[in-house]
Amino acid sequence: MVEFLLDLLAFVVKGAIVMAVVMIPVIVLVSVIQKAKKKAASGEERGSLVVTDLKKKARNRRELMEKSLKRSNPEEQLHKKEIKSGLIKEDKEEAKKASSKQARKDKVKEAREERNALIKDIEERRAAGEFCPENLYVIDFRGSAKGSEFRHLRIKIEALLEVATKNDEVVVNLMSPGGLVNSYGLCASLLQRIRDREIYLTVTVDEVAASGGYLMACVANKIVAAPFSYIGSIGVIAGIPNFRKLLKKFDVDYEQITAGKFKRTLSVLGENTEEGRKKFKEELEAVHERFKEQVLRYRPQLDAEKIATGEHWLAVDARELGLVDDIITSDDYILKRMAVTTGSALKIDYRKQEKKTLVNRILPKGVLGSLFSSDKSAAEQAVDEIEQIEQSSSVRWR
Repeated sequence: MVEFLLDLLAFVVKGAIVMAVVMIPVIVLVSVIQKAKKKAASGEERGSLVVTDLKKKARNRRELMEKSLKRSNPEEQLHKKEIKSGLIKEDKEEAKKASSKQARKDKVKEAREERNALIKDIEERRAAGEFCPENLYVIDFRGSAKGSEFRHLRIKIEALLEVATKNDEVVVNLMSPGGLVNSYGLCASLLQRIRDREIYLTVTVDEVAASGGYLMACVANKIVAAPFSYIGSIGVIAGIPNFRKLLKKFDVDYEQITAGKFKRTLSVLGENTEEGRKKFKEELEAVHERFKEQVLRYRPQLDAEKIATGEHWLAVDARELGLVDDIITSDDYILKRMAVTTGSALKIDYRKQEKKTLVNRILPKGVLGSLFSSDKSAAEQAVDEIEQIEQSSSVRWR
């Protein structure tokens, strides 16, 4: 009897251990996800600004490629083998001269001459009427249907407005299929702050700037786009499901009490009226009118009847309509502007600070991200966003 009880106790203990091993990681993981959701819902997050020197980055990249080419050159490799095997003697005097103090002085002098030549060229361009910025600032904006990225955009714009002047240029590399009216209206207002300081603003589009994305883009002094990017979609859309017939089938009543004739124009569960539908349509038309006014304010030469139909166009066609000014990728545009910038070229990013938890201390870095991240490309995600906008019950730019 004693042995049976001991065996039973051992079985229970083993079972408890197995359950703990299986359940504890699950509980911890669920807890982390819930905390992340609450944090996202509250809008609280910690992060920091990251500033990248684009000119230095380009110079380091060029030097890396030049060194790699030199190391892999067959003649250079053969020369080193000949020295190592004793077929030829190494010119130590030449090597010593190349690393001498005078050689370093000559290198600095050469760099100064190149700098002076660049400044002279830029001054000639300015005299001819070309705008050449003293400093160039680059920020990225990749918008979702919710448009909640305005938080990071606000931080980056606050940072650059601390130092930027009307002699500088700001480039916003924008990618967005549009989304919520209020969020994208705020994003456009944030870009307006740059224009209000008389700072030259350029928006570059590599993939899509449609709907609310174009609402932001049109604020710029200049819009440039890659040839096959999508531009336009100047319209508004809203969809709302109605389950009244389903409730009626199961004999379920739904009561909705409002104060104000048009407090709720359309209902998800109640019965919708023609008067409510008409009012809802009027509200959409009002938003659409404001959208057109915003676009025509910055691009008065546009034909509203042609461009405000809700259609979108490839950039090469959008240029014919006047929606964009030039066809070029963001990379090429930034390189061209860097070449005529006398001062610095800085890219401003905002990176979220990852909170250390028990799970990401135990699991290797990137495991959680790979579990919950999407393998879809940016273009595929943009298409998904557009489909979500069409199926959503919220009023959105389109």
